[in-house]
Amino acid sequence: MSTFLRLLKESDKAEALMAACNHLRQAENDSRSFEVASESFDWVPSKPFAYWVSESVRRVFHQLPAFEGTGRTTKQGLATADDFRFVRIWWESPGLGWMAFAKGGAFSPIYADVYLVIEWRAMGSVLKAKAVQEHGNYGKRVYNEEYYFRPGLTWPRRTQGGLSLRAMPAGCIFGDKGPAAFCRTDDSEELLALLALTNSRAFGLLVSLQMAFGSYEVGVIQRTPVPSLTAAQRKQLANLARRVWSLKRTADSVTETSHAFVLPVAIRARAGYIDSLAIKMEVDEIKAEMDAIAFDLYGFAEADREAVNGPVMDDEMDDEMADAGEDDEEAETEVPSMDGLLAWAVGVAFGRFDLRIATGERLLPPEPEPFDPLPTKSPGMLPDGAQPFHAHDGILVDDPGHPHDLARL
Repeated sequence: MSTFLRLLKESDKAEALMAACNHLRQAENDSRSFEVASESFDWVPSKPFAYWVSESVRRVFHQLPAFEGTGRTTKQGLATADDFRFVRIWWESPGLGWMAFAKGGAFSPIYADVYLVIEWRAMGSVLKAKAVQEHGNYGKRVYNEEYYFRPGLTWPRRTQGGLSLRAMPAGCIFGDKGPAAFCRTDDSEELLALLALTNSRAFGLLVSLQMAFGSYEVGVIQRTPVPSLTAAQRKQLANLARRVWSLKRTADSVTETSHAFVLPVAIRARAGYIDSLAIKMEVDEIKAEMDAIAFDLYGFAEADREAVNGPVMDDEMDDEMADAGEDDEEAETEVPSMDGLLAWAVGVAFGRFDLRIATGERLLPPEPEPFDPLPTKSPGMLPDGAQPFHAHDGILVDDPGHPHDLARL
């Protein structure tokens, strides 16, 4: 048996170390002291000194199958090495041949909009040719092409917020900074159940035991154990994940640059009122339910569950975490209510957004499923072929009194 002392949260570590040692000499209990059989570290991949969790948690790696296998797989994606040339934002409407590109992003479990596109005309011939010119073959940049466009789960590889897998719709290419996971049959219910499990605190703890700080590499996810599910358990988890996805997508419907955009927040009630606080509260309740189910499936005892509430990362890793997060895409800054309304009004005048959504003349389309291909336009945008509320030739002027004056429209 080996003795470990955990003093990471102690402000005066010298004094805490002395006190803990005195308790050991006097055979007194100390919550900062851990007695661990060294061979139990062998169960965790790479054999980290995960002494602060119970032996039963470490044994999970030996008892349950790893994520990789039994019809599941995780893959590294494409690296352009020249995003300025090959990547755009989807609402720039770059034209045919540009495909949705899941390339990491900010921390956002279960749901996150795929807001980038990548040039992939003629099966990515231009990007591949550039890679061949620089490396001799395009396999140095274009990884696992046979998995492109399949529905799956993706996550930001490097983030300070923590691990956050989210649904990746069919029709996407996934990136090196946004790896992806798949199941053999592309079954939506199985993917959603995995989405619930992998965003649970139990799964997060098992991932954290294998790594020092926030770089969620493919290999780490591959080695993390996943419990087998009955049909009833799979359906229950899938329904919970589907509900969270729907709630978060609804909250995103006031973001002008999102595929889910309907109306700006100032007038969103015209197409159905949304209560952001109520959405957050329901999401938190569902996450707690998913956590409880995952704890039971992994067989975590009460003490193990409490360990998840404690520090997963070392305090000394804070600086490294900041460095690790430098690739983490920034979350969008919230737009003030009236600014968003004004921007939408300009979009209506130019024929980008559909005024009829606000007037009730046009009904919203039904909500898509999490793995449906992304639409070419958000629900709030003017459909192809529809006339803007005030027909013009696409040019608006700053000329008071002119029928196409932007301020007038």
